[in-house]
Amino acid sequence: MHELWLCKNILEIIRQKANDTQCTRVKKIILEIGVLAAIEKDALIFSFNVITEGTVAENAELDIIDISGKAFCESCQQLGPLQQYYDACHACGSHALKIVQGEELRVKSMVVE
Repeated sequence: MHELWLCKNILEIIRQKANDTQCTRVKKIILEIGVLAAIEKDALIFSFNVITEGTVAENAELDIIDISGKAFCESCQQLGPLQQYYDACHACGSHALKIVQGEELRVKSMVVE
């Protein structure tokens, strides 16, 4: 369950930002997660709730924004959608794709007190 490890890293980012801004409570965290990031949202939310107990982010709302997958085809030079790894190019059917979007996980913003 790598979601727990991810939440530990997310909490460290939250703590650093909370310390920098001298806030006392984080009310909401907005995450961007790529559809290709292999993250189970339910497991992430569960892990987040467990890992934030007793911290500045306890009971914070977790808002997740899905980031679609996109890939550049080295064969036909087209940029197109990518739903999952090993999909073919939407334009020419080639598998010579370079992923340009969809693997990310980032803290986009936080609402603090």
